[in-house]
Amino acid sequence: MAEPSCSGGGYAADAVIVPIADIGQVGTATQYAWDGGGRLHNVCNLLTEGANFNATWSLFSGEVDSVYPGICVSLTNSAGVEWYSCQTPDAVALAFAAAPGTEAGILRFETWEPTAPVLQ
Repeated sequence: MAEPSCSGGGYAADAVIVPIADIGQVGTATQYAWDGGGRLHNVCNLLTEGANFNATWSLFSGEVDSVYPGICVSLTNSAGVEWYSCQTPDAVALAFAAAPGTEAGILRFETWEPTAPVLQ
């Protein structure tokens, strides 16, 4: 089983991260590989200049694997509260299969929950 790793493999898709006002001041952003249920695997911390987390990120094929084929992003605010936004394994597979630079090749992280994903 491959371990998901930040920037591992080749370019696969883009991620658009749009925080909501309820999150407040973002201190850190973390990308996880997600099993589609209740398990997350930490892939890497996302860094930007000036803590601007309304950004587009490149996603790479090695950031997911067959056990963790989905992607979650968390934003931790200045109070230490972590908010999550996830894309299902099916959505990730579709975006990774899409032509680069097309709308279908973009995963949008715009819906946020103050709890980690749970088994569905």
